[in-house]
Amino acid sequence: MRFVIYTDNPEAFKTHLPSLNIEYVLLTEDLERQFLKGTTFNHLKKVGVIDLTFKKYPNEHLFFVDTDTFFIKNPSKILNSFVKGKSFLHKREYRLGDAISEFAVFNQAHFPLSFMKFISGRVLKMNNETVKFDENDYSWNTGLLALNSDFSSYMEDVADLTYQFYQNSKWFVSEQLAFSLVLQKVTEIRPANDVVFHYWGQRQKLFMDSYLDELFTSNNFNNLESGITNLALKQLEKMLSNDIILEQINIALQKKDYPYFLKQSLKIILKNPLTTSIYKQIYKELI
Repeated sequence: MRFVIYTDNPEAFKTHLPSLNIEYVLLTEDLERQFLKGTTFNHLKKVGVIDLTFKKYPNEHLFFVDTDTFFIKNPSKILNSFVKGKSFLHKREYRLGDAISEFAVFNQAHFPLSFMKFISGRVLKMNNETVKFDENDYSWNTGLLALNSDFSSYMEDVADLTYQFYQNSKWFVSEQLAFSLVLQKVTEIRPANDVVFHYWGQRQKLFMDSYLDELFTSNNFNNLESGITNLALKQLEKMLSNDIILEQINIALQKKDYPYFLKQSLKIILKNPLTTSIYKQIYKELI
């Protein structure tokens, strides 16, 4: 097993991972420009680093995790399951036919509208064969990808579809859609949300930045190799999971979408029925 970290600041990791044998790949401006293919779509960098890793280590399986991801369980079920024709992604999120209503809550329906208009009835190329996608396909979250080495032959298609999807819709999940659509055509996708917790909201990112800063500067915790206790991870997972729902509540109130506000409020209360602080947090969002 090898560890590869793509970063513009290797020293930030070396400080906390002093003895692990890690290969650091410096994300230079030239390399990032190469990944971006003349666009400003940052998620093309993710496609680029996965493709580059496959090319650097041909015939090896690949397990990718986003920076805003942490493990909540031993990943042995993934590491022992690199099978041709199967893959892991973080979790299934929504049917493409439902995406317009899903994103309308955030005043972002124009993105899936443009995307669905682009793919509707369109014949696209995948591994030199024609393929069509439609409203019955699904979008999966790609905070984690576990890919058999054979999938490397499809990376050019993923990059090309990401580029086409973004150019024709400007949808910020275009990379996710490309991986999801290609993988569900050629593999059986399995969820891995029981192995990792992936947070992506701005509120959660700011919280985690602060949490990690405090963790590494207090209690002499300066070495990630010693690990974080399972209890601490469970508490962190619960805190972030609740905050994601509270953020949705806040957005619903800003948009005056009261049915969605009630739906999310009920969701968090059912998850935490005896936690009085949750009721206080809902009230705080209200005022």
